[in-house]
Amino acid sequence: MPNRSDLQPVLHAAMSLVAADGLKGLSLRPLAEHLGQTVSALTHRFGLKDELLNALIEAAVIQDSAFLDRWLDRIQALNVRDGATMAELADAILSDLAGPEALRTRFYCELLQGVVSRPELAPAVAAWSARRLAFWTEATRGLDRAELDTILHAFSVGDAAYGLALGDLAAYRWLRKLNLRRLCCGLIPADNAQDLRQYQVFRQALGELFDDPSRPVTPPLTEWQAKAAPHISAVIIAEGADAVTHRAIAARAGLANSTLAYHFPRQEDLLRAGAVDMISRARQATAAPARESDFQLTAIQSARATFALALIATRMPGFKAVAADLRRQRGENYVGVLEREMGERVFDVVATQALSLTGMGRMMLDAVMDPAASDAGFKLSERMRATALVER
Repeated sequence: MPNRSDLQPVLHAAMSLVAADGLKGLSLRPLAEHLGQTVSALTHRFGLKDELLNALIEAAVIQDSAFLDRWLDRIQALNVRDGATMAELADAILSDLAGPEALRTRFYCELLQGVVSRPELAPAVAAWSARRLAFWTEATRGLDRAELDTILHAFSVGDAAYGLALGDLAAYRWLRKLNLRRLCCGLIPADNAQDLRQYQVFRQALGELFDDPSRPVTPPLTEWQAKAAPHISAVIIAEGADAVTHRAIAARAGLANSTLAYHFPRQEDLLRAGAVDMISRARQATAAPARESDFQLTAIQSARATFALALIATRMPGFKAVAADLRRQRGENYVGVLEREMGERVFDVVATQALSLTGMGRMMLDAVMDPAASDAGFKLSERMRATALVER
C-alpha cells in the first residue's frame, strides 16, 4: 500500500469526485487533473485504477477507524449502561457521519450501492463494513440488548443516505432520534403516546418541503419518456445510478442511442426519469422489509431504490423533497402488514419505521457481507420483533 500521508490528498480528491458524480466520476484523468498531476505520474506512484481504488478504500477505512475510535473513547469514558444514553450517542455519531464526515460517508454509500455491478470491490467494502460493525459491538458492550450492535450497524446504513440528503433538517433528525430510542430502549414502550405525538408533528414538518415555493420542480415526463423510465429505474435498482448511461439504457430498452439522447439529452435527465418511476413504485413499498405480493417492488428492490433516490438527492436538489417524503413514509404500510399477520396492532409506526430502516440497511450490507443470505434483512427484523414481544 502506498504511504498513508501520500494518499490523504488523493483520497480527499477522490471522495470529492465521487460526491459530485458518483463512482463513475472517479477515473484516473479527472483525479490527476484535480491533483494537478499527469495520469502517468499518478499511476507510477499509486498503481492502475483498480489498485488505486482499493488503496483508497483502505485509506478511507483507516481514516474512518480513527473517527470511530474517538467516539468509542467517549462512550467508554461515560460507561454507558442505559439505552437512552446510547440512543443519544448513536444520534450524535450519525450526525457527525452526515456532517463533518460527509465526504467519507458518501464514498461508503456509493460503494455499497455500486458493489453489485463491481463485485471486485466487495472484499474491500466488506472489510470496511466489518470495521464499522466492530465499533458498534464495542460501543454497545455495556448494554443488555440482544444484537444491538448488528441492529445499530444496519440502521446506520439504512439511514445514511437520508442523513446526507436531509441532515440539515431538524424534522428529519428528530424522526431519526425517535427511531434510535426505540432500537436502544425497546420497540414497544410502556407509554408510546409522547413518541407518537412527536412523530406526527415532525412527520408533517418533513412533508412541508413539498410546499416550499422555492423548491426546484421537476417537469412531468412526456409519454415517450414515461415508457423508457422503467428501463432506467431497473438499472438504478440493480446497479446504482452510476450504471445509467445512454448506451446502457438504449441497449436494455431496444432503442437507438440517438433517439434516447434526443429525449434525454443529459445523464441527469435519465436519472430524473428513473427516479420519477422509482418514486411512484417505491411509495407503495416503503414498508420494507415486508413480503407483500402486491408491492410493485420487492422489499430488496425497494431498499436499493430508496437508497439510490436518497443518494441522487444529494447531487440533485430537486429530489430533496422526494427523499424527505420517502423517509417520513417508511414503515407506515408495515404497521398494517404486521397487524394482519399478528391479528392485533402491537407495533406502532415509530417501531415499524425503525424496523424498516434497519431491514433496509441489512439488505444493503448483504451485497458485501453475506451475498448468499438474501433474506438476512427479513430474519433480523423477525428476531427484533420476537425480542420485543418477550420484553413487553
